Amino acid sequence: MSVGCGMRGAVKNTIKILTIEDDPSQTEALKEALTVAQIICVEILEAEDGEQALAFLHQEYPHVDAPQPDLIFLSNHLPDRTGPGIISELQHDRRLQSIPIALFSEQDPTESKDIDFPDNCHLFKRPNTCDEWIYVLRCIEDVWITLLNMGGTPRL
Repeated sequence: MSVGCGMRGAVKNTIKILTIEDDPSQTEALKEALTVAQIICVEILEAEDGEQALAFLHQEYPHVDAPQPDLIFLSNHLPDRTGPGIISELQHDRRLQSIPIALFSEQDPTESKDIDFPDNCHLFKRPNTCDEWIYVLRCIEDVWITLLNMGGTPRL
C-alpha cells in the first residue's frame, strides 16, 4: 500500500516499511496513523509471521522479487518466532543487518534492558491508539529526516 509522497515533504523517495505482525488490526492502525498524520511516501509491506518475513527478506520463494525494506516494524511475539530471534537471524546477513528495526512489545521498553540489541534496533511499547502510533511515527520520522539531511544513513 502506498500512502503518498514525502514524509512532511522532506523525503522524495518512497520509504518501504516491512511490518512483521500477526495481528492485522495493528497493521491497519499503522496505516490509519500514517494517513491521519499525513506521513506520505510510505509503502507498507506485510508479513504475518517470522517465516514469511524471513522468506521476504531473503527473497526466497514466493518473494523472489521482494524489495528490500528501508525500515522494519517487528512484533516482539509472533506465533512462530520471537522478535529477538528474528533480529539475531538478520544480523547474520550483511545485506540485512543494517536495516533499522523498531521492535514493538506489550511490556514497557525500560523493562527489557537485559537484552542486548544491535545499534539498528530500538524497542517501543506497542501503540494501542492512533495517537500513540502517530507519536512513534513522528519520533522515527524526525530521526530519519535529521540523518538524511546530515548525509547519513537512516538508523533509528
